[in-house]
Amino acid sequence: MGARLEYCGNYIEIINFYHSVDDEKNGNPYNCSFDLNVRSGVFSGVADGCECDYPELQKCIKALEEMLSFKRKEVTFVEIGVGNTIKFNCDRTGHILVSGELRSATGGHALKFEFPTDQTVFPKFISELKCL
Repeated sequence: MGARLEYCGNYIEIINFYHSVDDEKNGNPYNCSFDLNVRSGVFSGVADGCECDYPELQKCIKALEEMLSFKRKEVTFVEIGVGNTIKFNCDRTGHILVSGELRSATGGHALKFEFPTDQTVFPKFISELKCL
């Protein structure tokens, strides 16, 4: 399973998503694992072994929907494994700047990225996120 947000050749993509319902029920916040791929211009990176809490992912999805309705200007998602971050900043005209930072699990590498999108690519992305 995966979710991909792509605009003009730039993208963020969640792949190899796994959610342990049992871990979530037992209160373990490390109940989801996934890999995160990013391409921004000529730069790209992969953060494998990312982790998050499923309820936090659901909050992020709801916040993205609110952003598309202009009820929110910014949404930030931080995975809890090593702190990989994705930010979405929306202006009043529906242009959205996607930015963030990927870090390797060993801490030796990092990729800061930023690329523009618009709200037209978000409904498909949100739908894919809901299917995770």
